[in-house]
Amino acid sequence: MSCATVTKRMPNELEGMHDFLTQDDSGTCKKYHYNFERQAPRLYEDNQVDSVLDVIDYIRSECGPAGSLEVTRMLVLTDHGFFNDSLVGSSTIPNMLWYRSEQDYMAGWLWWSVLYGHNQPTDNTHDSFISFRSDLAEKISLKPEASVTEQSLGQFYAGEFDSAFANIQADGMQGTALRKEYDDFVVQTKKRFPGRGHFGIVLGSWRPQGKNSILGYHPVIGLQMGGEGHRWRSDLVLNYRFLSAKNKYQVDSLGHIVETDRFGSWLVGLDLGLKFIDHGRFSTDCFVGVGYNAIRSVKKAGDPETVKVHSSFAASAGLRQRVFLSRRTGWYLGAQIRHNFVDYSNAGGTDLSGHTITISVVTGWSLNATLNQFLSKLNYKGSWRK
Repeated sequence: MSCATVTKRMPNELEGMHDFLTQDDSGTCKKYHYNFERQAPRLYEDNQVDSVLDVIDYIRSECGPAGSLEVTRMLVLTDHGFFNDSLVGSSTIPNMLWYRSEQDYMAGWLWWSVLYGHNQPTDNTHDSFISFRSDLAEKISLKPEASVTEQSLGQFYAGEFDSAFANIQADGMQGTALRKEYDDFVVQTKKRFPGRGHFGIVLGSWRPQGKNSILGYHPVIGLQMGGEGHRWRSDLVLNYRFLSAKNKYQVDSLGHIVETDRFGSWLVGLDLGLKFIDHGRFSTDCFVGVGYNAIRSVKKAGDPETVKVHSSFAASAGLRQRVFLSRRTGWYLGAQIRHNFVDYSNAGGTDLSGHTITISVVTGWSLNATLNQFLSKLNYKGSWRK
């Protein structure tokens, strides 16, 4: 059948090829798509390539663009040596992601309802068409004369998603339209999801520097959790310092001055930070914070023993450096110094005013789950942070 005949008879042919839809759901465009999938493999095997392309153009003009049709057009043109960069555009990578999601999560029968309605078909037209297109893509990927772009696209639509995306990022793809669209899509995706959550574990040393230096140095264990954007970060901070005090200090216990080396201290606070260096591998930020600082000592000896709390408002300032060791999980190691201004209450006892310095190592994770899903689907090899 010639192109002219197909074009002339197209509306009737496409509606009448196979009346698979029920009268309750007789959408013309759904019939067009179904009958195209039914007839395209036969037309292609009969070398009626121009007829296949004409049908695609007609459906597009009548029903609007569809990813399935555009992929078929690209593969048909590529197989016959008519591929050029004009077939690659800003929608290419999003369509590839959509196709991968369809194959990964909603392949087979679940997608009949999208094109053809909720009534389950009784034939395997859609499956046969997908098989036809996959075989065509595999044929293109194995052509020795095919360009690197053609081979990558063929490999992708043959089902080798990760390998295809890895090839697109290879040095040999530099300067191609497909590589440019891939890089642009990654950049735009990162911009759409600038925020990240993070969680860290802190291990360090708490060092009093004022009159409270009588307490001595103490080990610190703590947690940090919060969020960060391009330039800012915020954290909820919980630190605990432990072990006995270096020297005994005096506490007013129910009107009597007693000496004790009992010590347990914690900080609960909020930090706000500004990142002045932030690259894919390194991040440095300064921060200020406020919180509640407390020391527990003996209030009353005996059995049971009660404790006394020496509390203080805490103002903090500090510096943090992180080195990201995993481009995918956002796992990092770092160091942090925190300067706390405190004035622990201890009426009638040893003056515990002054300030403290905490020097710590920090390890944790910084990630955006939604962004990571996109980058995972793209098999992105660069930094998932920047």
